[in-house]
Amino acid sequence: MTLQEWLSEAERRLAASGIESARFEAQLLAAHALGKNRSWVLAHPETSLEAEALDSLLGRRERREPLAYIIGFREFFGRDFEVSPAVLIPRQETEVLVEACLRLTSEAHEIRVLDIGTGSGCIAITLQLERPDWKVWAADISQEALAIAQQNAKRLGTGSVQFVQSDLFGRFERLKFDLIVSNPPYVAHGESLMPEVGLHEPREALFAGPTGVEVYARMAAEAPDHLNSRGRLIVEIGVGQELRVQGLFQEAGWRLVEATRDLSGIVRVLAFELQN
Repeated sequence: MTLQEWLSEAERRLAASGIESARFEAQLLAAHALGKNRSWVLAHPETSLEAEALDSLLGRRERREPLAYIIGFREFFGRDFEVSPAVLIPRQETEVLVEACLRLTSEAHEIRVLDIGTGSGCIAITLQLERPDWKVWAADISQEALAIAQQNAKRLGTGSVQFVQSDLFGRFERLKFDLIVSNPPYVAHGESLMPEVGLHEPREALFAGPTGVEVYARMAAEAPDHLNSRGRLIVEIGVGQELRVQGLFQEAGWRLVEATRDLSGIVRVLAFELQN
């Protein structure tokens, strides 16, 4: 079988499984299996191959296992982050969160930053790489997630991020920060999700409780004890949650600084500061 023949068959099977970007994903699966990049795959369609190893990966994707878990990484902010089923797969909307952090603190130097629920470490590590003079901490309740995040920090060349196993602020009793950032769990129990998400990604990183805003309520109540004067808290939110989350923070004494929309025009990021 040639590579082109395998790609055509893989595209057909992926499309039949309901995967929209079937051709692109077939190319990425082939590149991963062959130890090449996608450009090489496109340039060598006549290559002869044994299909068994590729078919194994293809079968996993047909069963709707996320592509990122199969190939072991996901690009975020121009860098490849290792992922596994222990961590949420980095998403494009979370890049909006990072961009908001950088924009709203563009004149800040040597500040202290805490990333709550770091998962793969994509937020904390990106902020540290983009702002080397910042001092960044990253917290997660999952030790398995922290292990992945630490591997990403080492591989991407930033050994200065401090990783702490903590449920929100539990292990930060004496520390205060200038910026608190988080992409917390925000899915309500019982909410329908795509198979790739609901069947494969870590439930503790997805589901917050009956309403989906439970973690925001905890943050609104607990974060003031860990925020320096004029500091800011910036969070990612789920689709349609902006009014509920904004209300929770306002009731707890916070003021909305900015609501940021993603490329689809959906409010995805809210930035708050404490009212004087």
